[in-house]
Amino acid sequence: MELPQVQDFEASKLGTKSYWDTVYDRENKNFQEIGDIGEIWFGEESVERMVEWVTEHVSDMNCRTVDLGCGNGHLLIELHEAGYKSLHGIDYSESAIQLATSIASERQLAITYQTVDFLSNPQWFQQQYDLVLDKGTYDAISLHPDQIKAKQEGVPGPREKYIEAVYKMIKPKSGLFLITSCNWTKEELIENFKQYFRYHSNVKYPVFQFGGHTGSKICTVAFTPI
Repeated sequence: MELPQVQDFEASKLGTKSYWDTVYDRENKNFQEIGDIGEIWFGEESVERMVEWVTEHVSDMNCRTVDLGCGNGHLLIELHEAGYKSLHGIDYSESAIQLATSIASERQLAITYQTVDFLSNPQWFQQQYDLVLDKGTYDAISLHPDQIKAKQEGVPGPREKYIEAVYKMIKPKSGLFLITSCNWTKEELIENFKQYFRYHSNVKYPVFQFGGHTGSKICTVAFTPI
């Protein structure tokens, strides 16, 4: 497989499982002591925009939905509040799944969570999903220390494995993939995913101007599988 020529990021602890285990160990403790559900990755607005996009484009309230790297499960909680039923969250951090499960249980929400490292086990699912969501997981995977090593060896790294894994878990032709990123622009995401996905639409965010350039802090892009 010819690997796409895209930018590389310096390896970061944000790309490691140990970092996220530590984060969610702390947030589990906070939840147990004071009921704080923890940090909302990219902020509340990103969640609101993603949920708004789903309500506009997905009319079937029973569509099978999975949130990749669900963390505390906040995105799925908001989709539950919007009326969606078949909601599943996965994360490779057992501590994250413990937190998400505790929050859902306390609020009596019918959301299922599972500890899954889908890069190591891309066929973990029993049925393909109608809607796949990602809020920051592709960003974290792009920072994995193995990414640069894989490029040097000319083999697929975590980032390429991620894209192929998402393609396998989404329903052919009819499935939708919605991703939010702060590291990649809309154009870069379209380029990165073009081997398996085509551009569907994107979410509008407030823009800023600096040094003659216009942009936004994050982007949310939707794709359909080829």
